Amino acid sequence: MKLLFWLIISLSLSAPSFADKVYYKETETLRYSVESTLAENVEIRVYPASVAVTASGDGQSEPFRKLFNYISGANRSNEDIAMTSPTESRQKEQKSTKIAMTAPVEMVPGGEMMFFLPNQYDMTNAPLPTGDGVSLVEVPKRKVAAIRFSGLASQSKRQRYAEALIQVVRENGIKIVGNTSYLGYDSPFTLPWNKRHEIIIPIE
Repeated sequence: MKLLFWLIISLSLSAPSFADKVYYKETETLRYSVESTLAENVEIRVYPASVAVTASGDGQSEPFRKLFNYISGANRSNEDIAMTSPTESRQKEQKSTKIAMTAPVEMVPGGEMMFFLPNQYDMTNAPLPTGDGVSLVEVPKRKVAAIRFSGLASQSKRQRYAEALIQVVRENGIKIVGNTSYLGYDSPFTLPWNKRHEIIIPIE
């Protein structure tokens, strides 16, 4: 019996564990830990390293289509990959003159979108993309400030929340080390009041 007990323990320790998966509305979602809360709906988070596929294009539909094709089998393994949340959009940015004291940039349409791969994938086993303009990337561990909101996520609304986030971060004496990104968690068919949106910005 003792031998059987230790054999079971040994197998459980050596087998891959996905217990650290987390879910949002039954969809695997990107893991993070919360270091602190700066204000209502504003958190300091740490994201572990992850693997993602990226694509660029005008607007949201072009990069989304490229990435959706990848997880639908447009990869060298012809493998269907479960979609996770959130999608991350790093929008084109330009220097702002109107809000120079509160935000370093003004977001404009278009840019890069990322789909994060499920937790069991890394750079050694993730299927390579076959579509034009689609790249497999390793996203390093990062520390960000995040602000959360719901409803519709128009360009102007994202801009307002980006400005509010940057203002809170600066008021707390935290150094910003990059540009804002938008995180979208829900499908287009989700009712607006049930949608989760976030703006994040990398910090020291």
